[in-house]
Amino acid sequence: MTPPVPWIASLAAQRGLRYEPDADERWLRAWEPFATVRVPIRYEHALHATGTSGSISIARAVVSVPAGPPTERGFWLVIAQDERLRARAATTSDVGGVFGEPLDLVPMPRRATGDAAFDHVFASFAPDDLELAAALGPSVRRLLLSWRIPVHAELRPGGFVLAPVGVTADAAGLSWLVDAVSVFGAKAQKRAT
Repeated sequence: MTPPVPWIASLAAQRGLRYEPDADERWLRAWEPFATVRVPIRYEHALHATGTSGSISIARAVVSVPAGPPTERGFWLVIAQDERLRARAATTSDVGGVFGEPLDLVPMPRRATGDAAFDHVFASFAPDDLELAAALGPSVRRLLLSWRIPVHAELRPGGFVLAPVGVTADAAGLSWLVDAVSVFGAKAQKRAT
């Protein structure tokens, strides 16, 4: 049983989110496997909200570190359901990190967006170039680059998965993430121009 963390409970109450210290993993696991993020061994400290266009779940995802003595590390993972999203693609700037899958295991072909600055930092994947352009339009690319942290983003028909693995596990980091999810969702709905 995961004990509640007071600052997470407080932030959830302030932001209108429902807090589960011991996360009910069924909804989170339904989105697995992820394209670029390793499948966690468990989820904890989940926050949930339902809005007019879908739902959002934010949870601490815990993975086992593959090298060295057995240790665990966590990161914030967001799953957002939004039926308005139709394209499929994934991108990551967390190349070689402990939270990501090796790039050769990503189940979609690697593709360049044609945005040299973005492609220099991010590895992107999609079934084809049209799907990549629809999912990772200019607004999404500019936003992800502006964050300047290691991040995984996966868009799917019906929602997205976001794992900014560089976000700290404190009130400031979680508060930033709650705001960032809304901005990312709005940008993801824009079509490439």
